[in-house]
Amino acid sequence: MPHFKFYYFDVRGRGEVIRLLFHLADEKFEDERFGMEQWASYKPEMPLGQVPVLEVDGVKISQTTAIARYLGHQFHRAGTNAVDCARLDMIAEVIQEFMSSEGMGKFSRVLLGMIQANKEQFFKEMVLPDIEKYAPLIEKFLLENGNNGLLLGDRETWVDVFAAESFSKVIDYGSPDALDAYPHILALINRIFNHPNIKKYVAGRKSTPA
Repeated sequence: MPHFKFYYFDVRGRGEVIRLLFHLADEKFEDERFGMEQWASYKPEMPLGQVPVLEVDGVKISQTTAIARYLGHQFHRAGTNAVDCARLDMIAEVIQEFMSSEGMGKFSRVLLGMIQANKEQFFKEMVLPDIEKYAPLIEKFLLENGNNGLLLGDRETWVDVFAAESFSKVIDYGSPDALDAYPHILALINRIFNHPNIKKYVAGRKSTPA
């Protein structure tokens, strides 16, 4: 197995899905966390001048979905054929669009005080419309796969983890009833975060502001 070192801020943000994938697979990795005040010393070493970044035997890979997709294949949490892999990629693109949308894309910076705005008002006016646009698509994909709380097949994939972590943030940092209209997404979140490996990690995870 390669040596893995993961670089990201000491928050969940766009990096937590990567940590969750390592814990799901029960694979060891260096979790290099740092604060904004330390970022300037790390930035020049990053391929795109941003994080998250995963270093694999000295080779650095940037971008959340690229890293998550790589780990999905590395840990056998991807599709079993080209069509299934493409379908997972399609769903991942939808999730990435949601995470980069006008409201959700800025929500973490609002939570961290990097954008000055009232958190509750921003969530209601900016994030909820994004949820209403993208959550029905994920709900539809879940329905198409039956009633097992997964997006493809009967085993958790990297995209299930990506979806669960992304949408769980709107409950954890926004409103506890934000996803009440989407029971299949709630079932997915419940299934992923009750996986024994992930549940153990989350139980010991410290609270972060975003």
